[in-house]
Amino acid sequence: MSWRASIPAVAVFGLVLTGCSQAAQLQPVAGGQISAVRTATNDILIDQEIDIQVAPVCEFQDPKFSCVGSTTDGKKITSEAQVLADFGATKTEYGAYTPADVSLVVTVGQDEIFNGKVEQVLVENGRASK
Repeated sequence: MSWRASIPAVAVFGLVLTGCSQAAQLQPVAGGQISAVRTATNDILIDQEIDIQVAPVCEFQDPKFSCVGSTTDGKKITSEAQVLADFGATKTEYGAYTPADVSLVVTVGQDEIFNGKVEQVLVENGRASK
């Protein structure tokens, strides 16, 4: 095999490896409730210029979402979200509540930096779900 024949093979192999690393970094920006909560939490932290050591990791334990992370100066980041079913929340065709119906409270250390709805944050940051 000549060196010219091996160039396309090397190029294809390089593209495959690049595609794998990029795909591993993809995250949904809207849609599922936990993705919406995580995205809104991260957007709030960025908007408030909080230096993040460990990005908040979110989980769902019915009826609440909770996210925990930390700042570079050791403060605990917490985010709690709850579906507003008592206020007429509606479900999508896939069974999830819409982000407009999910309340969110974000604290850093002892300071509450946000108290509102997930949808509000997603809309302000151009990530609203349809």
